Amino acid sequence: MAISTYGIVRPSDVDINDISMYYNYMPNRETFNNVMYPLNPTEILSYNLLPTSEQISGTDTLEGLYNLRLPASIFNQLGIYTIYIKPKAYTTVIVDCSVLSSLPSVKGIVLDTNTLPSNLIANNALQGYRIEYINTDGTKLRNTVRYVATANKVVPVSENVGNTSQKAIRYRFDDSGTLLFLQLTPSSSSDVKPNVLPFIGNIGQRIILNNTFFSPLAIEVDLVQNTINTLANILDNNQVKDVQNGILTYYDSNNVIMSQFNLFEIKDSVSNVPLYEVKQKRNNIDETQSFDEVINGI
Repeated sequence: MAISTYGIVRPSDVDINDISMYYNYMPNRETFNNVMYPLNPTEILSYNLLPTSEQISGTDTLEGLYNLRLPASIFNQLGIYTIYIKPKAYTTVIVDCSVLSSLPSVKGIVLDTNTLPSNLIANNALQGYRIEYINTDGTKLRNTVRYVATANKVVPVSENVGNTSQKAIRYRFDDSGTLLFLQLTPSSSSDVKPNVLPFIGNIGQRIILNNTFFSPLAIEVDLVQNTINTLANILDNNQVKDVQNGILTYYDSNNVIMSQFNLFEIKDSVSNVPLYEVKQKRNNIDETQSFDEVINGI
């Protein structure tokens, strides 16, 4: 018998509408800022399409690769931006914790479809989603997660409990129902404690639903005054020093003025001996120092 190992990391083809994005800004690395601001993923991200020769439907995306756009209206200051990309989350309330009428051994939680987006109320639309729990004080129950194994529309039914006259609410599959019965994993007891069921939530408890289509990603963007190109322009391109006016001018590859500096000396007031040579950046550009004008004027 041959034994082989299969599998690779599957590129995500998540819909942009299933993504949440946030960012924060710090002017430097000595400043602390823990305030996050929301971003609209539809304005920041876009899909990449497969080459035309590999298209099947005509709009096939290249899985796992998205374009990231940084609008100047937001990312317009020098400093450090941290962009956080995560699966979109939804908050709702557990309506009931019960069992199925036909399978009393299957326990799950019940949600109201009216509290969920329309794309999540179809049968098994929530399959694979992660559930996290919120305490009564509003804090999240840390390090406790459950995953949705099945999610189907149901209606409540009243049934007798055992051989008694007492009634209990159970649930029956019905595609016209306005409730969803979610079977979670893990939800069955372990062999060590067969009488203890894992926690799956309480009636009236708020929960957070997250898709598991991709892993969260943090990207750091550092906006700086100079780039490799501007530094290369200063080193490799033309420059002119006006000896009479003491102006040093740097040009880019198209001979457009990039920056100008005043050049002068500071001398001793008594002996008139030069003490310092100063290079001071000019705030006002002298347009008469145009490279073509300087060269053609010689």
